[in-house]
Amino acid sequence: MDPRSRAPEPVQPSDCHAVMAAGLRRIQAGLMASTATVYLLTAEGGRLAAAMTLDTPLSFTLSPGMATDDLRFTTAAAYHDSELVVMGPEVIRKLLQEDPAVIQNMPFPMLVASAPLRTSRHRFGAVTVRWVPPLDIPPERWEYLTSIADGLAGELESWADRGASLEAPPVPVFVPGSYATPPFMPADSATPVLDEDGRPLSGSSTELYQLQRLATALTAAAVTRDVVAMTLEHVVRPLGGNAVMLCLAEGGRLRVAGSAGFAKEELRRVDGVLLASGTPETDTAVHVKPIYFGTAEELRAAYPDLDGYGEGQSRAYFPLIANGRTVGCCVMGSDQPRLLRYDEVGVLTIMLGQVAQSLERARTFELQYGLSQTTQRSLLPRRLPHLAEIVTTARYLPATVGAQVGGDWYDVISLPGGGIALVIGDVEGHNLEAVAIMGQLRSGVRAYATEGHDPASVLTRSNRLLVGLETDLFATCCCMWLDLETGVATIASAGHHPPIVTDTEGRTITVQPAVGPPLGVDPDAVYDQTETVLPPGSAAALFTDGLLDARRLGADAGVDRLRSRLDEGRGENLEILADRLVGDPELQARRDDDIALLLARYEGTPAGTPERVAHMSIQRHDLPQVRRVRHFLGEVVRGWGIGCVLDELELLASEVVTNALIHAHSEVDVRLRERSSDRRGVPRTGASIP
Repeated sequence: MDPRSRAPEPVQPSDCHAVMAAGLRRIQAGLMASTATVYLLTAEGGRLAAAMTLDTPLSFTLSPGMATDDLRFTTAAAYHDSELVVMGPEVIRKLLQEDPAVIQNMPFPMLVASAPLRTSRHRFGAVTVRWVPPLDIPPERWEYLTSIADGLAGELESWADRGASLEAPPVPVFVPGSYATPPFMPADSATPVLDEDGRPLSGSSTELYQLQRLATALTAAAVTRDVVAMTLEHVVRPLGGNAVMLCLAEGGRLRVAGSAGFAKEELRRVDGVLLASGTPETDTAVHVKPIYFGTAEELRAAYPDLDGYGEGQSRAYFPLIANGRTVGCCVMGSDQPRLLRYDEVGVLTIMLGQVAQSLERARTFELQYGLSQTTQRSLLPRRLPHLAEIVTTARYLPATVGAQVGGDWYDVISLPGGGIALVIGDVEGHNLEAVAIMGQLRSGVRAYATEGHDPASVLTRSNRLLVGLETDLFATCCCMWLDLETGVATIASAGHHPPIVTDTEGRTITVQPAVGPPLGVDPDAVYDQTETVLPPGSAAALFTDGLLDARRLGADAGVDRLRSRLDEGRGENLEILADRLVGDPELQARRDDDIALLLARYEGTPAGTPERVAHMSIQRHDLPQVRRVRHFLGEVVRGWGIGCVLDELELLASEVVTNALIHAHSEVDVRLRERSSDRRGVPRTGASIP
C-alpha cells in the first residue's frame, strides 16, 4: 500500500493545546504582555469565547467572550475584519461610559490588541493581547504579533482538515506563562516581588480563594450592615485597609448606605453630595473609573478643596456595578500609605461587583420588608375598644427569620346587639401575599360580624370569600362572640386552636367547639358553634401557633404551658401578662413563626345594667322557627313573673322576626332584657331584635 494513501493520524487535544500554549508564551515573552488569550467560535456559532489563556496575575480579568458582531471589542472586530485591531485607554474609557459592566474585565488603563486567526479558507477566531499599564509598542512588534497569529491559524487549519474540533470549551484552559517580565505593577513601582521560582507572589489561586470566601460570606448577607461587614472582612482588610464606605446613587445624589471605620465627619461630607460636585466619590461613580491614592498628600493634590485626611492615609474609590449599571461607589481607607498593584485592582473590581449585587439585593429586601411591615401594621387594629364590661389587650410579633412578615391577625369588634367579637386568625405563609390575604379576610370577618351574623355564619361566609380570591393559601380562624350582659360566649373555629378560658381561681373552663376545616380548603364547608358561660373575672386567651412554640415542644405541650402561665398570671394586669407571654426567652431565641395574642378579661355588668337577659338566634330564611320565638318568649316571661305582657310581646316579636327573615337576608338574634325597677317599683321589660 502506498504510504501517501493512508488516512492522517487523528489530532489529540493535547497536541492542539501544546501548540497554542507555545504561541501564547512567545507573545508574552516577545511583547511583554500582561495577558494573552486565544478566542475561538463556540459550538452554537455567532459567539467568540476564550479557549486558552496564559495563567498570569491578571488573567482572571479577561473577557470570557462576546458576540462575533459586537465590534466594540477588538477580538470581534479582528475576527470580523480579518485584520489587526488596537484599542487604547481613551477608547476603553468611552466604552466604560456606555457599558459600565465592562469594568469587570477592564478595571484599569490598558492597551489591547487582537490579531485574527484566519487563512484563505477559514476564520477561526482571534488572539487578544493586553498590556497593563499601556506600553508604547513599536510598529515592527505588531508584525511579530500578526506573524504568530498567522502561524497558529495555519496549525488550526491543518487540525481542522484532520477532523479536529476547533470550538471553544465551556471553560478556558489556563496554561503557565513566561514570568520573566510580567508588567503587572504600576509603571512607577519597584520590580515585582517574586518567589524562589521567579513567580509573582500573587497568583490566580490566591484570587480564586479570595473570591470564593467573599461569595460564600455574601450569601448570608441579608441586610446592608451584613454586606458592609463582609466587605470589610473579606475585601478591605486582606489588602491592609481598615475602613469601608458603601454609597448608592439616588435622585442625583450620593447616599451612604453603610460604613465601618470612617469618622462621622467624613460620612456627613459624603452623604447627600450631588453627583456633579466633583469629589473622588462622585467622579468614581459618574465616570465609572477606579481612583486610588497611595497617600493623603496625593489625594489633597488631586482634590485641594477637600480636607479631613490625616497624614499617611491612603484611599481607594471603586465604582459599584450591578446588573450592568453603576449604582454607586465603594470607598476603602487605610491608615498606612499603600499603592495598589494592578492585579489587586482587578481582584477588587470583581469582588466589588459581587458586593454591589448583594447590596442591591439587601436594599431591595429592606425596602420590601419596610413596606410589608407598614402594610401589616396598617391592617391590624390601631386601638381596641374600651368597655366597662371587658378589658382587652393584644400583641403581634413577626417571625425573626425569613421574610419577617406573615398573615397572623387579631380583631376586637363591637357587635350590633351590644356584645363584643374576639377574632384570631392565621393565613398560611410569610410573604406579601399572606399579608394581602390577611387584610381581605380581616375586612370580610369584620363586615360579616357587624351585619349581625353569628360566629359560625361568619366563618362560612369568610370561607366562600377566600375561595373566591383564587389563591393557593388557606387560613385558620377562631371567632368568639361575647354577650357582655350575660357572659354567654359563642365560639366557632375553622381549623384553629380554641380559646383558653380560665376563671378567677385559675380553673380552666372547658371550651370544645366543633373545629371545621381551615378557610379556603373546602368551598362547601359549613361551620358549627358552641356556647359557654364566662363568669365575671374570667379571662380568655386567643392565640396563633407561634405562641405555642409547637415546632419545638409540640402543639399539646405548648397549650399546656400556655394554660399554666395564664393560671400563674390570673388577676394580673393584662398588659404585663401579655408582655411576659410573648417575651419568653425561649420564644425569642429563634422565632420562626409569627405570634398573635389576644387577651380578654370579662368583668361582668356594672351596677344599674340589666339584671336578666335571655336570647335566641334563628338562621336566615328559616320561617318555621318563628314558632320557636313565641315559645321562647312564653317560657322567659312566665319565668320572670311578668306574663301580663306576653300577648303583646308575642305579636310584636312574631311580626318583626318574620319581616327580618323575609327581607333582611340575615340571621335574627332575639334578646329579652329585664331592667331595674322604675320610680313606681314596676320592673321594666324590653325586647330587641338586632
